[in-house]
Order: sequence, then structure tokens, then C-alpha cells
Amino acid sequence: MTAEIATPEKVQAAVDQLHRDGKKATANTVIAVIGGGSKPTVLKHLRALREAPKPSADELPAAVLDLARPVIAQIYDQGVKAEELRHRDQTERYHRLLGDLEAQVEELTETVQAQEARLAEVTANLDKARSALGDATRTMAEQKKEIDRLQAALASQNAQAVDQLAGLLQGVEEKVATIAGKLDKAASRTSRRAQGSAGKKE
Repeated sequence: MTAEIATPEKVQAAVDQLHRDGKKATANTVIAVIGGGSKPTVLKHLRALREAPKPSADELPAAVLDLARPVIAQIYDQGVKAEELRHRDQTERYHRLLGDLEAQVEELTETVQAQEARLAEVTANLDKARSALGDATRTMAEQKKEIDRLQAALASQNAQAVDQLAGLLQGVEEKVATIAGKLDKAASRTSRRAQGSAGKKE
């Protein structure tokens, strides 16, 4: 199992370095400082750092205050200064965290916008494909109607041709029968004439 690159300690150190350099501590900038690590892991550590409990100011017990009452004014002045310094440090830290959050929001916004642009492109392509499919379907339907019409016309022409051919064949048969009848009559007359000639010779 490989060691984790973006450990909480490395993330904290990278955040401190970025803040010292006056830069925003985002997942991308932290990864750049560390030199690796996954973005989800870095985001998890950044969230943990933001949610870490803040150290509370030490409170002196009443007995100690009573013993220290002669120098309470000096302690109070030093405490005020320390509190001001702590408050200033916390304010700066909050501002840095706010800046980090704003930078991370900008990164996420850019990612979302890129995804939305990609989704819009895919949707547009899908709409084009659906439109092309609709056009192709309508064209196929029109072509099928044309094919059906041509097939019907061809069937009608074939039927007419068959009827015409049958009529021609019938006419030919009738003419052949007429010619055959005439030939039979001619043959019969020729036979009778031949017989008559033979009788006269006798």
C-alpha cells in the first residue's frame, strides 16, 4: 500500500506557506505546493482544518486573581494586548480561510460551468441527431409510399400487358384456325379435282 501524498500535516504546511506568500489556499494550489495528491483528499483535509476547534483563552482562577491583585493592572494591560493580538491573528486567519473558500468556490464554479457547457453541447448534438433521425424517418416513409405507388403501377401495367398478350394470342389462334380451315378447303377442292380428272381419262 503506497503512502498518502497529501497528509493533513503536508496540507497544513502548504496552506501556511501559501498564506505567507499572500496566495489563496485552494485544492489546486495546495496540490501544486505538495507536488501531488488527489483533489478529494486535499479538500477533505482543508475542510478539517477549517472545522478544527480554536484554542480558547486561558482563564485564571479567582484565587490566583486575588493573589495577583497588586499587579492586576499590569496583567490586565498585558492581557488586553494579548487578546488584541489573538483577535487580530484570528481575524487574519478567518480572512485567509474566507479567501480560500472564495477561491475554492471559484474553482468549483468554473468546473460546474465547464460541465454545463459540455452538457449543453451534448444536448445540442442529441437534438441534432433526433432531428436528423426524424428527417430520415419521414424520408423513408415518403420513399415507401413512392415504392408502393410504383409497385401498384407496375402491377397494373403487368396486368394490362398480360390482358393484351392474351388478346393477341387469341387473335393469332383465331387467324391460324381460319388459315387452317382455308387450307383444308383448298386441299379438299384439289382432291376432288384430281379425282374428276382421273375419271375423265378412264
